[in-house]
Amino acid sequence: GGIKLSVNEMSNVLTKIASVDPALGVATMVPNSLGPGELISHYGTEKQKNIYLSGLAHGKYIPCFGLTGPNNGSDATGSIDQGEVVRVNGKIMIKVNVNKRYITLAPVANLMGIAFDLKDPNNILNSNKTGITLALVERGHPGLIQETYHNPLNAGFPNGTLKGSLKIPVEQIIGGESQAGNGWKMLMDCLSAGRGISLPATANASSKIASFGIFHYIKI
Repeated sequence: GGIKLSVNEMSNVLTKIASVDPALGVATMVPNSLGPGELISHYGTEKQKNIYLSGLAHGKYIPCFGLTGPNNGSDATGSIDQGEVVRVNGKIMIKVNVNKRYITLAPVANLMGIAFDLKDPNNILNSNKTGITLALVERGHPGLIQETYHNPLNAGFPNGTLKGSLKIPVEQIIGGESQAGNGWKMLMDCLSAGRGISLPATANASSKIASFGIFHYIKI
């Protein structure tokens, strides 16, 4: 459940961290805004909450969220990765080709949230839901490739790609099968902390550190 920081308190903490080290600021912001943690706490099944939330809280799990791709940017309504419901040895799975980039913490994460456009051409799911869907994948999942680092602006924080051809059990959809196709709503509900607090805190920190430096330079 966390300690329920207010918006102002959270902004102040993130501003302070980012003013000292922007890379550390970003590494702090991602697990505390959009990411598997917030999505699981709001929408996850009880089993998912029991497995992942405590681990995320004390650092056993390092999260990242795979939305941005070469053809859709950070727009889930764009040309996002496609997933299809299939049966593998009688078990319902989602086959998805993942191609994500500019994913903060991707090179070091061991718990990934993956967004994709789910199709169910053979009506395998009882819920018969399709559309943007969010699923959980752990590091080492067969077919997952986490090996490329980006280096934007020499900022130094871990940023990279998630790639590969994956088969994901339907139980790994955040919230389970009943939340298939509800990913767009889930993202919009949970983007607010990142877009409304974390990113502005970065800008606030940049403004403060620039003002601090310029003011003291002028004095000297």
